[in-house]
Amino acid sequence: MKNLLKILVIVAIVLVVFIYLDNPVQENELLKGSNNAGQIIPEEVSKMVESDSIFTRPKTGSSTLIGQPSSEAIEMLGKPTRIEPSMYGYEWWVYNSSFSTYQLVGVSEGIVTQVFAFGTGTNVTPYEIGQSIEDIYRFTIIQSEITISIDSNTYTFSLNEEDINKRILVQFEDLFAMLYIDVKDKQLEAVRFTDPKTLLLHKPYDIFYNGAMIDTTTPTSSLQVAVDRANERQIVEISNVYRFKHGLSVLESDFVIQQIARSHSEEMAKNNVVINDTFEVTKFSDKLNESSVVFERAGGNTAAFYLDAGEAVNGWLNSKNHRDTLLGKWYSHIGVGVYGNYYTQNFIERPFQKEQKE
Repeated sequence: MKNLLKILVIVAIVLVVFIYLDNPVQENELLKGSNNAGQIIPEEVSKMVESDSIFTRPKTGSSTLIGQPSSEAIEMLGKPTRIEPSMYGYEWWVYNSSFSTYQLVGVSEGIVTQVFAFGTGTNVTPYEIGQSIEDIYRFTIIQSEITISIDSNTYTFSLNEEDINKRILVQFEDLFAMLYIDVKDKQLEAVRFTDPKTLLLHKPYDIFYNGAMIDTTTPTSSLQVAVDRANERQIVEISNVYRFKHGLSVLESDFVIQQIARSHSEEMAKNNVVINDTFEVTKFSDKLNESSVVFERAGGNTAAFYLDAGEAVNGWLNSKNHRDTLLGKWYSHIGVGVYGNYYTQNFIERPFQKEQKE
């Protein structure tokens, strides 16, 4: 009897290990962005001194567009492939003619307010996409606090250790550069040039301020849906830009898994899973089975409270499990769903795609 019991225990352990290791669906935990944890703190008495480590503004490259009429963007980059709304009042001009020149240009009331560059062929002088972090440190002063004045108001951006490692803030004359670092490859992955007001609007870091704070307005339901769809398209494209950089095949959009991703993001948002962390969201594997999706492997990344698509993808890139899924060499299709501040990207490997590779 004792021997039989031992055998049953061993069989049970083997089955558990087999099921765990043979699971074809990799579902990663929810990644929370800084926009959920950032602090905006008013200061009653101003003790803020403007930063004196300000670099001379670049004379060439996409940063020269900041503050210029949108016609200058057309002259430098040509007409955008499409124009999409954002949560912050400006429009995104999308330049996606190639993975190497992929970038987004923010335009508000006919003026360029920011440029978010991802492709290795974009001109982000004085930096280069793919540049080593050691090179950046050689000529960039990394500060944990940067103070600016706008009208009679003063603002101090406070960077924590994670910010300094992953999203360095550099001040130029009337211009900021946010440097997005790939912490694994130790190189520059993307650059966002922005004017001071847009940086305040985004609130990507903790802010201490004296005076008035710039706030966003609540979007209409129709605008929110349009922004969600825009973020979905951008996440697909930026994910493929990063895969292309790493020598991986680009992914095709899949309507079914996109619908699964949308429902997943909506479920997370409506149940406020960031706060209500005991709520169990429907598993991706269950939704795949319900939708009768045929696949060899699948993976899913989720995120919440990132300020836009580019931030969300960079968050996934710098989290080991999410990165492994984002850069999974076996995947052939992608589906992205966004619902407000919640983001989901799903990946699958179609059987026929596997046969083609073999």
